[in-house]
Amino acid sequence: MGQLTSIIGFGELGEQFYGFLKESNKTGFGFFDDIAKQNEIKRSYNFNDYKKAEFAETDFYVALGYKHLQTKNSIINELKGLGRKIPNYIHSSCFVNNSANLSEAVFVYPMCNIDKNVKIGKGTLLNNSVVISHDTSIGNCCYLSPGVTISGKVNIGDCTFIGSGSVISNSISIGNNVIIGVGTVVTKNVPDNTCVIGNPMKMIVKPLNIL
Repeated sequence: MGQLTSIIGFGELGEQFYGFLKESNKTGFGFFDDIAKQNEIKRSYNFNDYKKAEFAETDFYVALGYKHLQTKNSIINELKGLGRKIPNYIHSSCFVNNSANLSEAVFVYPMCNIDKNVKIGKGTLLNNSVVISHDTSIGNCCYLSPGVTISGKVNIGDCTFIGSGSVISNSISIGNNVIIGVGTVVTKNVPDNTCVIGNPMKMIVKPLNIL
């Protein structure tokens, strides 16, 4: 089998991944998704087929959205254990400081700005026009929606979702499995398993298990 550029999951997010990767001249696409397989999309495979030895040389991009961040984290760990290739994608319109440290499977949409000494964990997705200021650390498999602004020296845990247009103030610490609602201005530390909404922000125990 020839080299595949493969996408695990093919919902709306998978289609976006496909568009970006095709634009960057990637070729030989395969889709690991049960619905794609049922609909007989060319080079589609059952979701769990990525585990098969025949795909050992495949480049994998994991297109699972904000409702499945923990599942995404598990799949990336499994791919790493199998020795699979899980490269980053960074759109050509983005600015990434030379001192920034991006782990594997990071996917960065257009017009993002990643400042000096930023660290981004594996599997994290930055949607359009995200700005991350200096000395900020973001954990594994987070989802940053369009227009999020993160100030300097912020620490964000794993599997956290940040809604569109939210602003995180300087030196804030945000835990694991946190949901930050659309347009929220975060001015206080946020513990694990919490939902934060509004401006001024309101903190509540996370009401929905969307992660």
